[in-house]
Amino acid sequence: MYRIVLLSITVFSFILSYSQKYIKPYIGVNFSSRIMDSQYELRKDSLDKADKIKKLPCAGVILLFEKKSGREFYFGVAYNESGFERQRLNYKFQDTVHPQLGQIHDLSQAAQKNGYFTYHFKYLEFPTGYNIQITPRQEMHRFTGWFNIGLNPQFLIKQNMTIFLQGFTMKGKNKFNLSNTGYNAAKVNVALQTGGRFDVNIKNKFWVTSDALFKINLNNNAENSFEKLRIWYLSLNIGIRYEIGSY
Repeated sequence: MYRIVLLSITVFSFILSYSQKYIKPYIGVNFSSRIMDSQYELRKDSLDKADKIKKLPCAGVILLFEKKSGREFYFGVAYNESGFERQRLNYKFQDTVHPQLGQIHDLSQAAQKNGYFTYHFKYLEFPTGYNIQITPRQEMHRFTGWFNIGLNPQFLIKQNMTIFLQGFTMKGKNKFNLSNTGYNAAKVNVALQTGGRFDVNIKNKFWVTSDALFKINLNNNAENSFEKLRIWYLSLNIGIRYEIGSY
């Protein structure tokens, strides 16, 4: 208990030593996909052709601390969703769509039957890192640009799979949300992050910010008996940076 209190005091004192403090709420989108490792090359080649980049949401709040002008330390909390889409095209009569849905018994030939399976991995993330200003100092009252590098601890909230059927229905529906993805997802992970941020001053202490960040998980996100998956994603965010005080 004593050590926890001492660490909390040390961290709080460290934060207060920064002369300017900002808060930045943001929302954004992740364009994500996966890197697959498998001992079954035919399966891997087939899934590499079937799996596509998927767009998924993210949002969070970041605290920025600037002691030396042009250098920022930050940490925050965020909801981060990543994953990918797996396509299966041109189903035939009695093909199995998913073990929980069973076989196709639709004899209609009016349209091609396709299935789109989106794998969702939802995390509570704690972004932590460092920003370096790269735009001219004389323009910093109007706009600023930053280079970013960070490590983001992640804790799994939920994994699930959504299925969209095109050209046919099963059980009277064409959309399903299943908890069984066929993978065991890691409960804890860490993402390496790099990229940039651009801020434009709109009024006094208010700035509009936009981020373009590349992230890749350092450990596998999920695995089964056939393959292991590691997620990478490009995050595009927009938010507001507001100065909340100075030391």
